[in-house]
Amino acid sequence: MKERLNNLCKKYHLGTLMESPEMITGGLMHRMYRVTTTSGQYAIKALNPDIMKRSKALGNMIFSEIVAHKLMDEIPLVAAKEFEGKHVLEDSGYYYMIFEWLEGRSVFGQEITPAHCKQIGQILGRIHGADIQVDAMEQEKEDREPFDWEGLLEYARSLARKEQPQSEADSSVAEAKECASILEKYLEALQNWDQAVVAGRQQVSGQQVISHRDLDPKKVMWQGEGPDAKAYIIDWEAAGPVNPYQELVEVLNYWTTDEAGGYDRDKFVALMGTYRESMPLDGVDWDVILSCSMDGMLGWLAYNVKRALGLEGSDTEDRKAGLQQMQGTIQELKQYDERIKQLKEWMEENAGRNSL
Repeated sequence: MKERLNNLCKKYHLGTLMESPEMITGGLMHRMYRVTTTSGQYAIKALNPDIMKRSKALGNMIFSEIVAHKLMDEIPLVAAKEFEGKHVLEDSGYYYMIFEWLEGRSVFGQEITPAHCKQIGQILGRIHGADIQVDAMEQEKEDREPFDWEGLLEYARSLARKEQPQSEADSSVAEAKECASILEKYLEALQNWDQAVVAGRQQVSGQQVISHRDLDPKKVMWQGEGPDAKAYIIDWEAAGPVNPYQELVEVLNYWTTDEAGGYDRDKFVALMGTYRESMPLDGVDWDVILSCSMDGMLGWLAYNVKRALGLEGSDTEDRKAGLQQMQGTIQELKQYDERIKQLKEWMEENAGRNSL
């Protein structure tokens, strides 16, 4: 990797490496490196070769950076540098994105304060309120088929029945057994949640804006500490069309929970208060919005079940990461299902008001 990144930096006139690239933790699908050259410091994202083989992968990455650059005047963000009119760069069959290095950190859990939520609400509202347009944008389909949870369970069982792995490439027995155990336990709940999503999507998809679509705490870098910290939005690869209020609910789930798994009222008020500066909340059908607000989590879960079973990705590490993400996402879905009533009450209280 050092040689590849050194060649990339030379090709795009960023100087030569002064030290070995440092891999930065946090990337779930791609690899990010901190690179120091004779001309400065950069963050270089090496895109996952397996993902980039997909027919739409390159187009989606290009689209995501078009979105980020269109929003640069609206919100603080980090976008890929442009070289020869391109933001996604190819070199020797591999794809990369190069960013200016941003010194900062993400905050999680109880580190998140109402001051953080205030900025996130303001940023999300400005993204939605900007309602940017991108040529040849495809609207999100108004309907989708339910995920085949039962089929995935049967496939996991078939792998789990193997007594001994025959090779390193066939060493997914442990992951398959754990997958089968989880899917068996939650199959009925997954099918019920998914049916509610499918039933609500047609109404939700009637109003769409182009947005980030993955604004969890990992995707925000904070410069500074305390109330003076400033948020920068990173990792735009999931950008695309979404119902704004559906994304608002997802962001509330990422940012406003408390230690007990419920919602923190002060964080909720802070985020909603600044969001509504740019986006109206009157007349929103929260029953419909909340009925399909699990869509993103279910999609992420289905993808990671496939990773854990070797249907996505290419190696043992992918299977292990898929299983880990699967376990975490199941817990998030359970917690969300338990607290959704509280969220509906607060959302309806907040409609048409400046504060709760």
